[in-house]
Amino acid sequence: MIIDMHAHVYAWPKIRSYRGSPSVPLSAEQQIEIMDLKGIDKAVILPLCAPEVPWEPQSSGEILHICEKYPGRFIPFCNMDPRMKANVGETVVSEFVFHLEQYKELGFKGVGEFASRIYWDDPRMLVFCEACQKVGFPILIHMTVPPVHDYGVLDDIGLPRMETVLKKFPELVILGHGATFWSHISGNCKLAGKTIYDGTLEGPVEPGGRIVELMRKYPNLWCDLSAGSGYESMTRDLSFTYEFLDEFQDRLVFGQDYCVITNDMQHLEWLRQLRDEEKITVDMFDKITGQNCIRLLKLHI
Repeated sequence: MIIDMHAHVYAWPKIRSYRGSPSVPLSAEQQIEIMDLKGIDKAVILPLCAPEVPWEPQSSGEILHICEKYPGRFIPFCNMDPRMKANVGETVVSEFVFHLEQYKELGFKGVGEFASRIYWDDPRMLVFCEACQKVGFPILIHMTVPPVHDYGVLDDIGLPRMETVLKKFPELVILGHGATFWSHISGNCKLAGKTIYDGTLEGPVEPGGRIVELMRKYPNLWCDLSAGSGYESMTRDLSFTYEFLDEFQDRLVFGQDYCVITNDMQHLEWLRQLRDEEKITVDMFDKITGQNCIRLLKLHI
């Protein structure tokens, strides 16, 4: 079974998200057409709700409507913004748990794409992470650093704040995603301005990359291979990639991150090519493209 861990799907897409965007976000019907064309069985719907993200916010009701309209094709994630609670402490943790448990009872399997522009170690973020750990929800995150004009959880170069959370909540699975996260695959990650990184997604991967260090140290860190950032990070230095895929095959998940119909994501085609050329084993392919997701989300399929 092949599962796309990173999908954005709207029931009634009407509004373009960016001034230069060629179309509105994907409808459920368009997403299913792509899935059928590529041979994908299911996709995880990641709603967006952070005010920094220029997309229409989605309600839990919309996500459930899509899942109910097309049974067996979609897996629902929920989303919350920890800044909705002004105070901190055990009471707030309990309030987050109160909401998250309701999502869980409705069939939601995790939180994401989490993209609020808040520091990892902000007290509000910490209590939210504690609540997710208590409920058993993984979090799929987009992240950034303050000088970069992007949405996402805030950290510094080297991801020290993310490491604080990984250490503090060992039962909380965090799935890393996006250019800021993947730039740390290489040891030469550093700011080169307010919008790009030096050596982010191209050229040989240099030793000392923080992703490798954190993956080895914290079993609760997983990697989402979706989007251009994941694909380019995995194809920039194949000698490194084969070792990376082999070492962390149990904590990598295939995703695409189609946002509009004009996107052209080649993640699955590339993974199939690696399998067919025996660069990765059939078992590795099956884990990355579906079995890891099934295990993480405790899917009974």
